[in-house]
Amino acid sequence: MKTAVCTRPDHVELQERPVPELKAGFVLIRVSVCGICGSDVAAWRGSGHKTFPHSPGHEFCGVIERMGEGVPGLALGQRVVINPNLGCGACRFCEMGRPNLCDSLKTRPIKSNGGLAEYVALDYRMAHPLPDGLPDELAPFVEPLSCALHMADAARVEPGDRVAIFGAGLTGFLTGMVLTSAGADVVLVEPAEHRRRRAAELLDLPVVAAGAPAGEIDAAVDCSGSGHAVAEAVRALRKAGRLILAGLVASPDGAGISLIDVTTKELEIKGAWLNPNTFDRAIETAAASKDVLQNLETETFSLDDVKAAFVRAASPDAPKVLVRP
Repeated sequence: MKTAVCTRPDHVELQERPVPELKAGFVLIRVSVCGICGSDVAAWRGSGHKTFPHSPGHEFCGVIERMGEGVPGLALGQRVVINPNLGCGACRFCEMGRPNLCDSLKTRPIKSNGGLAEYVALDYRMAHPLPDGLPDELAPFVEPLSCALHMADAARVEPGDRVAIFGAGLTGFLTGMVLTSAGADVVLVEPAEHRRRRAAELLDLPVVAAGAPAGEIDAAVDCSGSGHAVAEAVRALRKAGRLILAGLVASPDGAGISLIDVTTKELEIKGAWLNPNTFDRAIETAAASKDVLQNLETETFSLDDVKAAFVRAASPDAPKVLVRP
């Protein structure tokens, strides 16, 4: 089979490898489509957590081609979407219902390679059935949508709450979609004009370049990873406000916040990491929001053009990049 491999910073190549062998509890997936997300781009550039070489791609769906022993609830030929995050099931955090914090989450051999390949062998618990009404090209939105649902859960938003979301990339957009559906009064803060225009057209909510109302916001969600945005979010919060940090702030530049405000306004600051216990709900949400997701701009490449796909995904104005093996 062909599989994409990142061999050094800013370099990805196709390699020929044997189709993965199956073991008990694993299924072989013939990949239909795989998305390239920001973390894939960061790892390709060498700024992510992965080392070289690595096999990228975690937002993917496909068809079950073969099954090992001991695989319940799935069938040959079934369409499935992959949840790439699987805890060990036995550690303290997994027992607490927080598998996203499992120390073995990224290290266990739960799959043979990434989804930018013709085939992937993986633990059957990662494979979730796709409903007939959800087409393959929308399946790569399920994983980021599951993360958006976790952010929304962490924010504990009630109908009528005023919410500011900082960053209108895909994750911020999906979080805005979820919170708007929950009855929140949402404003998106996004400096990039093309993202503001897209969000305003598809979600029919206010999108501003900067300046969320100071002291008037019940909850803020940072999806930008910008220290300046974090500082602005704290200023925007009213008393007893909640700040959810979902973007990975690589540099503290601009992230100066008033700790006195945190204390005297009793602000809550909480991280939201990955997608614990939200994946099946994300599938249902994607199916119910199909009309919105179908209007998101995408660009599709063949696996043979994976180099061009990464270059496109790394561009500032990139749409959602999809790869079809």
